[in-house]
Amino acid sequence: MQHSDLYAQFVAYTRTLCPDVGEKRTLLAVSGGVDSVVMARLWQQTGWGFALAHAHFGLRGADSDADAALVEQMARQWEVPFFMRRFDTENYAAQTGVSIQMAARQLRYEWWEELAQEENFDLVATAHQRDDNVETVLYHFSRGTGIRGMAGIPPKQGRVIRPLLFAGRTAIQEYAEQQGCVWREDRSNADAHYRRNYIRHHLIPHFQELNPA
Repeated sequence: MQHSDLYAQFVAYTRTLCPDVGEKRTLLAVSGGVDSVVMARLWQQTGWGFALAHAHFGLRGADSDADAALVEQMARQWEVPFFMRRFDTENYAAQTGVSIQMAARQLRYEWWEELAQEENFDLVATAHQRDDNVETVLYHFSRGTGIRGMAGIPPKQGRVIRPLLFAGRTAIQEYAEQQGCVWREDRSNADAHYRRNYIRHHLIPHFQELNPA
């Protein structure tokens, strides 16, 4: 896929989620990973108004600080507002009795909603993509789920939209390289002790062997 094709699909898909997206104030949730960096770059190319938000979970020491610095630099380069909040994720997980991953999810979604209300953002865009959706369905299936769990990640949920849900990881990576994007790799994504990572690195390749399409 050429990067122009990804851009055109991005614009068309985002407009199916919100036809008047160009008139909305949108907060882009950017971690610094390739998916969110590409989402931000595509959005910046559209000319639609936006700001960047980065959740600093403090889980990876200097790597977490470097993630935040990268996103802040993007905001400076594009001259758009930048929001960041530091969280004591481990303490929150211990207090609430949830996993670190669930704690981080709860904290960021609560913060995004709070920011949206305080700063009058109409939309919050996250960078979930098609492969994330497949992993989510298999993750829910592995834990035992009903029909709702098999539906995967919703493209739109309240003010939250997911404008990359149409695109696969390979196309996003290719676009990032073609555009010269700078992003950071989260080394924890390779840790197969996490159920979702096990699904990504071990189960999905087997499904792809059974059916490459």
